[in-house]
Amino acid sequence: MTSLAPGTPAEGRPNWEPSENYRQTDESPLHIHGAYVWSPLRKRWLEAKPEEMVRQQFIYQLHTRWGYPLEQMTEEVPMLPWGRGSTRADILVAASPEARSRNRDWRIVVEVKAENVPIDPRDYGQGESYARSSGAEFLVLHNSRTTSFCRVAPGAPGELVEITGIPTADELNNDKRLEEIRNSTKAFTRDEFQRMMHDCHSILRDSHKMEPGTAFDEISKILFIKMAMERTQGAPLFTTETFQKLVDDVWETQDAEEKGRRAIRQLFDKVKEIYRADNLFRVNEEIAVSPATFRAIVKKLERFSLSDTGDDVKGIAFERFLGQTFRGELGQFFTPRPIVNFMVEMLNPREGQRICDPASGTGGFLIKAFEYIRANIEKDVTEEQHALSAAAEAKAAAEGWPEERLVRELQQIQQKSARQLDVTNKDSRIFKVAHECISGVDAEPRAARTSKMNMIMHGDGHGGIHYHDGLLDVAGVFKGRFNVIITNPPFGATVGRDQLVGATEQTQVERDPAIISHYRKVYGAPWVDSHNEMKAAAEAHLPILSLFDIGRLPIGAPLPGSKVRPSRETETLFIERSLDLLQPGGRLGIVLPDGLLNNPSKSWLREYVEGRAKIQAIVSIPQEVFASSNATVKTSLVFLQKFTSADEEEWINAREQGRREAELNFADELHELEELAARIRWYGREALRPLVEKIESLQDGGQDKESKKRLQELRSDLRAAVTPADKENAKQLRKEHTARLAELNKKIDAFARQRAREIFSYPVFMAEAEAAGITATGETGARVPNDLPGILADYREFERDPDGFARTVAARLHAASTEDGE
Repeated sequence: MTSLAPGTPAEGRPNWEPSENYRQTDESPLHIHGAYVWSPLRKRWLEAKPEEMVRQQFIYQLHTRWGYPLEQMTEEVPMLPWGRGSTRADILVAASPEARSRNRDWRIVVEVKAENVPIDPRDYGQGESYARSSGAEFLVLHNSRTTSFCRVAPGAPGELVEITGIPTADELNNDKRLEEIRNSTKAFTRDEFQRMMHDCHSILRDSHKMEPGTAFDEISKILFIKMAMERTQGAPLFTTETFQKLVDDVWETQDAEEKGRRAIRQLFDKVKEIYRADNLFRVNEEIAVSPATFRAIVKKLERFSLSDTGDDVKGIAFERFLGQTFRGELGQFFTPRPIVNFMVEMLNPREGQRICDPASGTGGFLIKAFEYIRANIEKDVTEEQHALSAAAEAKAAAEGWPEERLVRELQQIQQKSARQLDVTNKDSRIFKVAHECISGVDAEPRAARTSKMNMIMHGDGHGGIHYHDGLLDVAGVFKGRFNVIITNPPFGATVGRDQLVGATEQTQVERDPAIISHYRKVYGAPWVDSHNEMKAAAEAHLPILSLFDIGRLPIGAPLPGSKVRPSRETETLFIERSLDLLQPGGRLGIVLPDGLLNNPSKSWLREYVEGRAKIQAIVSIPQEVFASSNATVKTSLVFLQKFTSADEEEWINAREQGRREAELNFADELHELEELAARIRWYGREALRPLVEKIESLQDGGQDKESKKRLQELRSDLRAAVTPADKENAKQLRKEHTARLAELNKKIDAFARQRAREIFSYPVFMAEAEAAGITATGETGARVPNDLPGILADYREFERDPDGFARTVAARLHAASTEDGE
């Protein structure tokens, strides 16, 4: 017989049966003829609609991967009408072929859909009802992209417990194995993955006496090897057996220990080449573990595939491992998840927007931003798929399409949706977000490497992470490029004027011609300008501080010839850096010490920021949020929006108007100072005034010979008339004038700035969280109090209607005060 690919023209439903249930081919094992697919369970040709294709492919998986005989399964089984929509279960698996023939002892229910988005068990209510009505213990929820496994816990109403797999046919009667499967919840598996990481850490500590940071460096290298092998070599798992084959292929020596070392070196060289553009590893860097230790760690890791294990398992476990292991060493680079989630949701990044963290640490903000945008794309693609499918079915009914045409149309809709969500498809919406819109930089090599690994564990998007000083341009991270900046910059350190561009590994300017050519092609003229600026700064050995407005004296002074300040705190520099990286109208979310917001000594910084961005929100968080990272500084979450050109013009106009009003308001004091300046000219002695005024008159008049002679005579008379007492008097008056002028200028500046703020007035959202989802010991989870979700809901209401929100808050306060009074 001939099996044709979906969409191959064929007239009508085939009237013959295949000679075997499945095709023996490297292509699809399903028999497909035109718009029909063969069902081995029902022994007939069915319309090859997207959902039917998903079902038949999963039946094949149950048969081959889990070992269930076809005689043990059935499909499209009528059920009691407990569920929503269809009252037929997609697939049922019985305890045995005999049980299947007697329509009893059902063990597994499978509910399938054609969608491509990750599965939410709450959307599969009818599958749960089928499982309960049939008495099945296991429920599989499957679509064209992912699979979710659940245990149907008994009770009223009972619950679905997500687990990591279902039993194979051989395990159905193995009570011990069934109990293990029942207990293999995602939380349990995360714990297993986390324990595995700790075990690897312990092996290095015990075998090589490595301190935690160094041990993690070696673990991360081996993780990169495992990931590269599983992704590029087609191996489902990188195991000790895989490694041994590589060792056996080493022919240069027969010494077993040396063969092992060379195999490790070859593996790591491949990894360094794969990640060469990411600048993660030094050219001469090696793995500093023995072959025996390498084997022991690979043995620990081989249970988990870094390609297949779900992002929600390995990603969360990896983050927990980081948080628990490196609170002392990497703690400063690790922002707690409740804070990360809140800040990303406040900023609400959207598809197509470029997002950057210039102090990315372990990558938490970037991972959440990627997940946030991906979820919105998945929702959008699914809604579009439903709408297009419904429209196609309606049109088919109205125009009387043949079945084949409708099936082909639905297949094309489903395939288009799948392509948009495929992170490996360079034209997909998800790929573009992961590879073109996410950027991060960190100057600590361990943090940068960890960030990359963390991004990969959560679903890729690692290519935009760079090991570099986040205060300087690198690769695609340069001024004016981003829509959203979200960061938790380092506190407490300073950048001094002895720190020069290009003087360290982290501040080097790109020199590789191939990479320069690539960046020029990808980023265009803006990158060329950025690169030339960095190159010139490095060649001139300029201090990093000199590139910042707040690093020069006075603030914002032109770069050529201006003085460079001795130092600035890193957190202040990262505020300017973040604003520089944003496009006009771009948004910034940043964690800042409260001292920057309210300390009088930092008023210069607040004034600098208010002249470049609008404050959207300030959320105060409890001090214990960062206590588990050994941080003692009280912080707030600050959200800003960089000025648009219209905002900038409005602010300048407001400042000018404020200055004019200030000068009018202090006109009398200005006049008094003018009089004082005049008194200084005649040394404070009225008798000298006529002589001084005559001299000034001649100075302002013509310069003929007679006038010059007369001017010399008058100046001579003035010198003769001025006494030492007059000079002292003038000196004191000059001091008084300088002091009073400085004081008056302060008053005028303060008045002008206050009036400018009033003229340039806009609403600002402010809130204080008494609890933020994390304890002082670092514990998080549903049981830890968290005010942030409620604050986020309030902010959304504020965004929609600031005035209405203000009235709502006033009403709340009034009601609270009334209750207190009673």
